Amino acid sequence: MIIKELPIGAKVREQESGVVFLVAGHNHTGYAGTALITDCAIKLAAYDAAEPDNPDVGIREFGNGYYPDSNIHRWLNSTEENWYSPAHEFDAPPTRKNTDQGRLDAYEVPYYSDEAKYLEDFSYAVEPGFLTWFSKDFYNSLLEVNVPCFIEKEQRPYGPPDPIYIACRVFLLSGTELGFEYISLCPEGFRYGLFSDGRMRVCAPTAAAIKREEGYVYDDCGFYYWLRTPIAGMRGFAAIYQSDHKMGDYSRNATSRLPVRSICGVRPATNIRSDVNVTENPDQDSVYSFVF
Repeated sequence: MIIKELPIGAKVREQESGVVFLVAGHNHTGYAGTALITDCAIKLAAYDAAEPDNPDVGIREFGNGYYPDSNIHRWLNSTEENWYSPAHEFDAPPTRKNTDQGRLDAYEVPYYSDEAKYLEDFSYAVEPGFLTWFSKDFYNSLLEVNVPCFIEKEQRPYGPPDPIYIACRVFLLSGTELGFEYISLCPEGFRYGLFSDGRMRVCAPTAAAIKREEGYVYDDCGFYYWLRTPIAGMRGFAAIYQSDHKMGDYSRNATSRLPVRSICGVRPATNIRSDVNVTENPDQDSVYSFVF
């Protein structure tokens, strides 16, 4: 069976990494092949690091909300062990010094106990690029697509700013693609069929993402992940979606966060050839697997 025969919402595992993807659509408008989005937040990371030498005081302290220059965009698309190289003159790597690690509140039993709150180092400057996680066959099956982005460099008297397009294999979702068309000043793609059901916006982090042992289940009542959409009139911010999988609030609006914050999930999207083989039947967890 090929992946094009799976329905939207089906789960597929890449064996080498263990990452589980959801089928988000086939021949999605503006892209190609079969669209995949990770089932969980696969990492906690800053969108972009503070840039100590940047003359823009906001970016100097809080990072850059412009997705094409962001650290997370380049990490997601890297096949290198040493992925970081400056995107511009003032760029800086996402080291612990240049990112706000914050605190992750993972509420367990007893509720609000000190043991349930912990600090971790979620910097990723010295980690291998995201695409090193996967098999060569999987990587070679991914499609490079032109992803629309924009930045509000200045207020326009008439009309929205023009989007730019970046060629990449992996990318963060936009507010438009998630179903929040109104938060963007210009279209950043089209809503995925997967998000016709608002519940599919909801995700939790993997155990590895929050540096817990395999088998740990995150059971807090709200988790959030980055979008590539900047916030209108707020150049120094990037959009996030805060899901609430315990309370069942599946339509929470997109909001914003400083790019330098590390306690925020990464839930990337990609596109793969539609003729890639998958197992004929799912496993006991209703997950198919790629077959190369």
